[in-house]
Amino acid sequence: MSTNLASRWKTSGEYARHPAANATKSFYGLTKPYDFNRAIPFIAAIILLLMIIVAIGGTAFIGKLHWGTYRSHYYLYIGSAALAAAALSFAPRLAWPLIALSFIDFALGVSTSALHQMHVANRPILPIDNIKREFVFHPLLNAVPSSNFLGLTPVRTQHDSYGLRGAERNKELLEQQIVVAAVGGSTTYDIGVADDQTWPQMLERKLGNQYAVLNHGVTTYSTAEHLIQTLFYLEPYDVTPRCAIYYVGWNDIRNAHLPNLDPGYADYHHLEKVTELQVRKRPFLAEISPLAAIIVSYLQLWIDTVPVADDFSGLAPVQGSDSRLEKIFRRNLDAIAAINQQRGIISIFVGQVLNRAQLRDTKSHIYWPLIRDSDVWLLQARFNTILKETADALGSPEYVPPIDEFQDSDFVDKGHFSAQGSEKFAAMLAPLVRANCKKN
Repeated sequence: MSTNLASRWKTSGEYARHPAANATKSFYGLTKPYDFNRAIPFIAAIILLLMIIVAIGGTAFIGKLHWGTYRSHYYLYIGSAALAAAALSFAPRLAWPLIALSFIDFALGVSTSALHQMHVANRPILPIDNIKREFVFHPLLNAVPSSNFLGLTPVRTQHDSYGLRGAERNKELLEQQIVVAAVGGSTTYDIGVADDQTWPQMLERKLGNQYAVLNHGVTTYSTAEHLIQTLFYLEPYDVTPRCAIYYVGWNDIRNAHLPNLDPGYADYHHLEKVTELQVRKRPFLAEISPLAAIIVSYLQLWIDTVPVADDFSGLAPVQGSDSRLEKIFRRNLDAIAAINQQRGIISIFVGQVLNRAQLRDTKSHIYWPLIRDSDVWLLQARFNTILKETADALGSPEYVPPIDEFQDSDFVDKGHFSAQGSEKFAAMLAPLVRANCKKN
């Protein structure tokens, strides 16, 4: 038998034994004459799909992936795109755009999340691991907590039907209790801990069943928003609180040294809040696709009626206090106390404590563009003094927590409490509340 005849016999025998496998190899150009136009997109799609599966497993392992959330839809979307690209690899012109789309959204979402964890990126674009957004647009306050919200990550967060952090309350029970409203920004909302570890919740437990402490804290809120809250929104469940605790200052001082500061913080703080709390309306695709989210955000710069705040990052930080801002802060405290007094609500003003161990940088932070990190506590201490002086002049109870009683372990970052810090802070406030908040 000649060599060529034997070779043909061998080849025909192999095709007879494995016709499908050999047909596939031939289809993808893995046999002579070689042509990898179909094989390369198929391999690329499979590699990308494996990377996505690894990312899904890692995200689920650390407890930051739950079914039915925007994040789970995101992984389903990019995984489906990669799988479709593999299936369409017989038509490279269809497969490559799907591979590119899936890879871009995978890189934007997963990589920015990793960079954020390493404190390199400010805001990750990875879709949120919640069923809906934590905050929604509001015509007076710009952003309010979503009602009946359940957040799963980064910590368990629940809102009642009024948007207050915590479980739904019983109106009949509240009418029999001494109701205390806890008002403030993210340090009252307590973004670093779960629902049962916030200082308002811990304060309620320390006070006993006779009291109910309702958490009116909202991330980014300053005394400008607290003034509106006090005027219109301090009586959920149609129950008037006996006392209202205002833990304030930090979100006001972010406005320090801003040129032409609006007296209601409307020209910077309120505009930034819309962006920071992501309450601009956008399509579902932008919720699950980082690329679509970026495109939509740029389109909104042109068509949204709410403008974007000016960028002050190019200006040099300014040291010292801001007399105009101090005047606004005093005025807001005066107005809050006057509204509450007219309604028989006792205003308790509490100065803020910050984590000095993490406020040592000589550069400014994106949240307070014209203040160096190392100057933030000095400015906060100054506003604590203003708070005390204003409260004393009004005859309102006040308390400035001793900063030396707080260590780095009492915080999760530059100013938000850990569970340990929340409990310590609640223990400090409990005697003040008992002494001033009693049945009429």
